[in-house]
Amino acid sequence: MIQSVKVKNLSLSKDNVRKTNREAGIDTLAANIAAQGLLQNLIVTPLKKAGHFTVKAGGRRLRALQLLIEQGTLPVDHTVPVLVLTDDDNAIEASLAENFQRVPMNPADECTAFNFLIQKGMTAEDVAKRQGVTTRFVEQRVRLAELAPCVFEALAAGEITLGVAQAYAVTSDIDRQARVFAQMSTSYYGDTPDNIRRAILNGTVKANDAKARFVGRDAYRAAGGRIEGDLFATEGDENWIDVDLIETLAAKKLEAAAAELAHSEGLAFVTPIAATHVPYDLERQLHEFHAPARALTEDEQTRVETLSAENDQLVEQLESVLADGTPEAQAANDRIDAIERELETIDDARHEIDPALKAQIGTFVYIGGDGEPRVHTRLFSEKPVVDPNAPPKTTGGETGEGDAGDVEQGSKLSATLIDELATQRRQILVAHIASDPAMALDLTIFLMAQNVVFEQHHVPNHSTLKSSAAGFPIFGFRDEGSMASQTIDDQRQRLDTSWAGHTTMTERFDAFRALDDEARGAWVAFSIARTLEPTLNVAEGYRQNAFHDHLGRTLDIQVAQWWRPTAENFFGRVKKGIMLDALEEIGGPILRGRYKDAKKGDLAATCASLCNGQGIVEAEIREKATAWLPDAMRFDAVEKPAKTALRSSFVDGDDGNDPAEDEDTDIGDVDADLEPDDRVGDQDDDQDLSEAA
Repeated sequence: MIQSVKVKNLSLSKDNVRKTNREAGIDTLAANIAAQGLLQNLIVTPLKKAGHFTVKAGGRRLRALQLLIEQGTLPVDHTVPVLVLTDDDNAIEASLAENFQRVPMNPADECTAFNFLIQKGMTAEDVAKRQGVTTRFVEQRVRLAELAPCVFEALAAGEITLGVAQAYAVTSDIDRQARVFAQMSTSYYGDTPDNIRRAILNGTVKANDAKARFVGRDAYRAAGGRIEGDLFATEGDENWIDVDLIETLAAKKLEAAAAELAHSEGLAFVTPIAATHVPYDLERQLHEFHAPARALTEDEQTRVETLSAENDQLVEQLESVLADGTPEAQAANDRIDAIERELETIDDARHEIDPALKAQIGTFVYIGGDGEPRVHTRLFSEKPVVDPNAPPKTTGGETGEGDAGDVEQGSKLSATLIDELATQRRQILVAHIASDPAMALDLTIFLMAQNVVFEQHHVPNHSTLKSSAAGFPIFGFRDEGSMASQTIDDQRQRLDTSWAGHTTMTERFDAFRALDDEARGAWVAFSIARTLEPTLNVAEGYRQNAFHDHLGRTLDIQVAQWWRPTAENFFGRVKKGIMLDALEEIGGPILRGRYKDAKKGDLAATCASLCNGQGIVEAEIREKATAWLPDAMRFDAVEKPAKTALRSSFVDGDDGNDPAEDEDTDIGDVDADLEPDDRVGDQDDDQDLSEAA
């Protein structure tokens, strides 16, 4: 029997067969009921109290109705139709039938229905509100309704899944959808959404690409650029189709920025590079210019000392006297900020470049990873810079490179005596530097820093201390585009090179010692780091050095945040079994079995997509995939001690000449300390790099 009952007189029965996910989607259902009304009555049985009933089937609808009453959408005494059953057994059976015998709509039918409402004049927002779904959900269903007929018919017939249909919908070009569908229909793995998306989007650029961000969406659209939003990806994830147009717009915009910078700064040239880094080969074609910082004038020195003293006094007051948040404390902080700005202005004045020199030098402007134009911090010249204001060179004394001068010209001393006296003087100098740790440390950093700055030129410093960059084992290998290489380049650009512009080594050393501790510390860190050679966490061989693994663990390096395996740099260059092992490590035997029959090329692309967060998988698998690394790239090897024969020869005083011990010596165990002279990529420390430039 059907009758009307007030919602406040209904309660949920414990016999309702739906025990789990009772609260799921209540908000959505409530919105639908508010727009459409209750389309299906509840099934109830009477309680002992007259006029009160317990709901056996329709518990979610009851909760939605109660929510609408709480929100004030429905009145407190709102009534709904109910089917009253007197037999509890029949009520439970009705509850089971209502929940169990429900057939989900075909996704194609859903899409057609949503599209019908839109075609009738309703907006996506109106449909979403009335159906209790999000506007984006409506837009997704409408996009699917507009798929190429062959794709939509396959969805309606159950030949492809909803996920596959969504992959085709990343573009609105139905001709391209149809072409890819025809190709994928005969492909063994043509039903993989990742493969479909890759085929659909081949030759497009993502909206978050650095070059796209630099050009700007409005400028791209104004120039006729086409954009396709992927409604099934994250919000705002778009595909820009006209790649050539992006390149043209980026080049023009960067050329304009370069011309403006050259004019405003008075530089001879500013070369635009429409990329996220300046190629190393372009830098090597030029001469690097370093502007020396002049000494402070007496007035400037006095002002700096006065400001520094005032700053120290204010800091002391803030720490001991002035309370936080008081007007006095705020005034002190404002004054400290003003002092810092004035000190920076004074320091900037020391680094100003003579206009006559600026007319001979230039730099590069390129696109940063954030899509903003960046100016290369280093300056370059096409020819060695000539300072028209420099005093004429005199014979004797120091010269610009090496301080050799004419000291030995016309000497009456024999070559043998010169060598003997030089040796004696060297001994005296060594004895004094060895007793002055501060001077020795400054000299160490300076010699390494000078080696970095002048590595393309032969600048003799009469020291065996070197910090030459370790050679790559693959000749001509370039990695400027990686996150690590870009970071290294940024670190190099931030180094203070004001000392390097002086003409003599003496002046350079004194200027270098005048740098603050932070600036000199940055030089020693960079100089030492660049000497490290390429190693891997592998079982054995020359490339193994577990001490590097120890350094990585000490620094808590998260490799997955810096490097991800792709088809180009890893998966496409290993055996199929290694790729399948990776899939099993990420998603277990099920994921491995899903791709065990895939072709190697398709498998490499799938693994790369998965490990870069682009695969459509469960959240847990995605998390594992985006953190997965091949063992060789991890920093988890443990250093093993050298074999007894080598330890005894160096530690116990053994002469190491025992033939029996020599036979057992495994040089591979100490390859971190012994390097063959003929390794590919090694550089000759004494090579005159100016010839290569």
